[in-house]
Amino acid sequence: MRLQIDWTDVASVAAGASKRLADRRLEIDLAELRALLESDVRLARVQIDLAHPGESCRIARVFDVFAPRAKEDGGEDFPGVVGALARVGSGRTRALAGVAAVVTDQQVDPSTTLTSIDMSGPASLLSPFGRTHNVVISAWAAPGAGRGEYLAAVRHAGLRAAVFLAQAAHGIEPDRVEVFDLPAPTRIPAEHAHLPRVAYVFQIHSHQRPTGVDEGILYGDPVRRMLPTMIHPNEVLDGAIVRGFMGRAATTHATQNHPVIRELYAQHGRTLWFAGVVLTVAQATEPERLRSADMAAGLVVDVLGADGAVFTKIGGGAPHVDMAQAAAACEARGVKTTLLVEDMSTDGSQEGMLLFNFPGLDAIVNVGCGQEKTQFPAMERVIGAEGILPTAPTTYGAICGAIEQVGASRVMAQVQ
Repeated sequence: MRLQIDWTDVASVAAGASKRLADRRLEIDLAELRALLESDVRLARVQIDLAHPGESCRIARVFDVFAPRAKEDGGEDFPGVVGALARVGSGRTRALAGVAAVVTDQQVDPSTTLTSIDMSGPASLLSPFGRTHNVVISAWAAPGAGRGEYLAAVRHAGLRAAVFLAQAAHGIEPDRVEVFDLPAPTRIPAEHAHLPRVAYVFQIHSHQRPTGVDEGILYGDPVRRMLPTMIHPNEVLDGAIVRGFMGRAATTHATQNHPVIRELYAQHGRTLWFAGVVLTVAQATEPERLRSADMAAGLVVDVLGADGAVFTKIGGGAPHVDMAQAAAACEARGVKTTLLVEDMSTDGSQEGMLLFNFPGLDAIVNVGCGQEKTQFPAMERVIGAEGILPTAPTTYGAICGAIEQVGASRVMAQVQ
């Protein structure tokens, strides 16, 4: 399967009379975009703001962030959620660099820790979204719309905005082109047969919080009863997976630019052979976890024939253990594993962050601790905080994009 992503760099974003991209300047007709998003009957009104790097500005109540992408060749964008059901991962996709669509949650409890993005100051250095021009969408629910309907609507608005922005690059010569071309796992050229085969096991949701009927995650499916499933890595990069409503240290933007998949591709054919991707969900009961772990290991070992596997999770403690059980099942079958974990400890100790003790799991990468306390200065302008008194982020987990469970973290620490 071959996917080509045509990248256009954007250096500035401004409101304009029409949608236009020229000389790395993106102009957006905000009224046109607002009308598009307000056509959703689940929303009463939509507000769109622009936030730029270097501004004394904080985006509060952040729900999710989306990378601007649109199929160039008539394919479906975010199929099953925005577009019609169709497989993605091949053909050409337009992408904008330097721009992001940010969606806020206007129903979130203001007494809880609010996720935010700072466009300047120390917090901006810890998040990739402090360096992008952000099109911020704040929306309010129509009368009678429930919580699930509202979250589905605002996520849909963010995805539609991401497509709208990327479509400005149609017909423009890209600044650079990336090609992701991975053959079927059975088709290894003889000259690469000596390379270790490495798979990626991608946990995409945790059933600590069951999904709603409108919470499409994989091609629009809410993955309620999903068992371990093989997928081509190009499908992940091309919009087959969007984040659910549970936002624990994860954004859709990180999935679209998945650092683990990108790094495995970068080493493919050089130091390793990228065997493929297995999707899992964190299960709710022990029998379900055991079934999922054994089936995931079966796909890694018996179908992909992997020598090694990388694991990531989404969510808190139960997903942590769920991931470890699947990795332990792989280790028992002779597959070496590496786990990316978020530090779940409350005391800052190395022992407290593990939550499991499988002797074979000895290659663990810590992507950070979202509970670590911090404080950042006030900003002159705040977006997305209508009706509440905004506060500065008080933990690293409250800085959107600072700690990403799929490995895009920028926070660094040293254990004494």
